[in-house]
Amino acid sequence: MPSHQLLLRGGFIREVAAGRYNLLPLGARVYEKVIAIIEKEMEKIGSQRVFTPTLHPKEIWQKTGRDKVWGKSLLTVKDKRTGQEFAMAATGEGLFTEMIKNFNPSYKDLPVYLHQFSQKFRNEKRPRGGLVRLREFLMKDAYSFDATEESFAKTYKLFYDAYGKIAKDLDIIAIPVEADNGALGGNYSHEFMVLADYGEDKVVVCDHCDYRANTEKAQFVRGEVNVDEEIKDYKEVELPYEVGTIKQLMAHYKMPAEKFIKNVVYKTDNKKIIIATVTGDLEVNEIKLKNLVGTKGDLEPATDEDLASFGAKSGFVHSWGYKDKRIIYVADEVVTKAKNLYGGYKTDATDPINVNYGRDFKVDIVGDICNAYEGAKCVRCDSGKLTIKRAIEYGHVFSYGDFYSKAHGATFVDRDGSEKYILMGAYGIGVERAIAIIIESHHDDKGIIWPEAMAPFKYHLVGLNGKGEDVYQKLIAAGVEVLFDDRDISAGEKFADCDLIGCPYRLVVSDKTGDKIEIKKRGEKETKLIDIKELT
Repeated sequence: MPSHQLLLRGGFIREVAAGRYNLLPLGARVYEKVIAIIEKEMEKIGSQRVFTPTLHPKEIWQKTGRDKVWGKSLLTVKDKRTGQEFAMAATGEGLFTEMIKNFNPSYKDLPVYLHQFSQKFRNEKRPRGGLVRLREFLMKDAYSFDATEESFAKTYKLFYDAYGKIAKDLDIIAIPVEADNGALGGNYSHEFMVLADYGEDKVVVCDHCDYRANTEKAQFVRGEVNVDEEIKDYKEVELPYEVGTIKQLMAHYKMPAEKFIKNVVYKTDNKKIIIATVTGDLEVNEIKLKNLVGTKGDLEPATDEDLASFGAKSGFVHSWGYKDKRIIYVADEVVTKAKNLYGGYKTDATDPINVNYGRDFKVDIVGDICNAYEGAKCVRCDSGKLTIKRAIEYGHVFSYGDFYSKAHGATFVDRDGSEKYILMGAYGIGVERAIAIIIESHHDDKGIIWPEAMAPFKYHLVGLNGKGEDVYQKLIAAGVEVLFDDRDISAGEKFADCDLIGCPYRLVVSDKTGDKIEIKKRGEKETKLIDIKELT
């Protein structure tokens, strides 16, 4: 990603291990400025800053079963003296719920808003993009605690609006989209996404209405497959052994992909096998599938060995008929409404045609398990079509309801003296990722173009022919942020580094400038001569 390249070349970061980076002096200055911008907005809405430990007693995670849901992504350690197990902070919901619970609040104490900037540890499968997806990073995570649904609705909007304001202060354009709560649990959430050519996420956007969702949540209107046909008799026809992929089937039968059954097989952490059935034109969304089945932990694609264990092989997976009790059959809703599909029980020499759900086979679970696709009909309006855009998640706000408070026994005393569960929300921004997003939004082919509020220095002073020290000292004395390049190298190299590092203004002092200073704004061509008094 451009941000990764420029942060490395500009000397802002260096990799320690996959997903773990040192922030060098330039990077550290940007880091502190981003933190200050976020902190300012948290203070405005009344959130109070706290500090919590990195190691959480594992039983806190076990109360909600989040230890199993996070699976391998959660790092754990054992105290060699006591034998106690700890989870390394991946997020803080359980810890904060216990904190509030221990104060035995009444309705008079609520709402409460707390936040922290703390190091997070997540054993990501595929750290990528430099600072975009890390295994260790700083997060601003905030947590709210309310007594009523009405109060929480105001709280959610307060943080939602604050995230929009923070994005504006960071000079990025963030689009709120409906999102999946994932391993964190709870009711509903919104991600704030920044469109980026190399973004790791995808956002589904309607071209007619305001529907926005990430791919794990996006709904769409399914195409109708053969719905006008009469149901035909089930048949098995000859099919060459080597014809197995959807493309091969399309060529063999001379039919479009949506008329075929496609099976995709996954395995769960608890050794269950999921056979997911869709039409040939659609792709299975693993998160949707996981949520529909209700399995904990990550899904993994089944291996050839897994397939062989229940009598299948790649290209020969059946939609029905296996006797293995580990298997869960799941189908997308499109399959249940289609008529006269081809496939679903391919053998070495035959393939079924005119397969109809309900008559010829049934599954254990039916639901939405597919990715929305480019041009699909919008579920919110009659005339809109969906487009898919790449993006990076800048922030995420969650509604949890009483998901955590029930598990932790976190109650408050209401006006009538009864005990009720506290309603909770959570709100996160990754600091390093925010830095990467700023650069993705502000760069050119020469380097970074920092917005002034986040720049490591406001001015980058270039001294030529031994000049510039007196100007530097005057600027420092006046409290001006300035990076002084006094190296004994060519002017061209110095100017290239100015553009690469990306401070808002370049200053040049040389024999040609005399008692003036040449100033140029980063990203612009025009230069002018000014007096030092104008800078100080």
